[in-house]
Amino acid sequence: MTSQALADWSAKRALRIDLAWQMHSGQVASTTAGWQVDQALAVVLQRIATEFQGFCRVLHDEASEFFAMTVAHGNPQLESTLRQMLTKSRDVDKGNAHNEAIARDFARFGFIFWPAMTAADSRAGGWANEIRKLTEMRNGVAHDDTAKLSKLAGDGYLLNEPTLKAWQTTLDDVATVMDDVVGLSLGTLLGVSRPW
Repeated sequence: MTSQALADWSAKRALRIDLAWQMHSGQVASTTAGWQVDQALAVVLQRIATEFQGFCRVLHDEASEFFAMTVAHGNPQLESTLRQMLTKSRDVDKGNAHNEAIARDFARFGFIFWPAMTAADSRAGGWANEIRKLTEMRNGVAHDDTAKLSKLAGDGYLLNEPTLKAWQTTLDDVATVMDDVVGLSLGTLLGVSRPW
């Protein structure tokens, strides 16, 4: 069983990302203007970043709900208070879902995020950097920051189809492992069966 957040990532959110790719493909087929293709890629980049942030927020909501319900033992006022405490001032509510923001938000559940991810899957050691670079590119494009985009290009991160496809694949893996790590960590912290 998986969280609803992961089910949505694999279905609804994947469909929205695919739609952005279809728009990009249509633009590529209809023009030879490089700037138009770049604009279509920017739309794909934004959609990937947006959907990942939404996934992180919904997974955190689910974890907060489970934590609050388990600890409150049927006390609705306590449950509401706990839920509010766990979700108040989350980084993913006010900024991008970059590697440090995710780690801070999920630390509220009593585990150190990236070491737990790496313990679950050795590939996670490189995922934090990829999420950081994706966020930097998203912000560089959104804020028309050519210096940031040039630096990313110098580091080998270009606004092109291979880079975005690689990030999308990475985020599929991140989401799957996050789902497992958060569920397992909640069960361990609360001394109950994992929620999903």
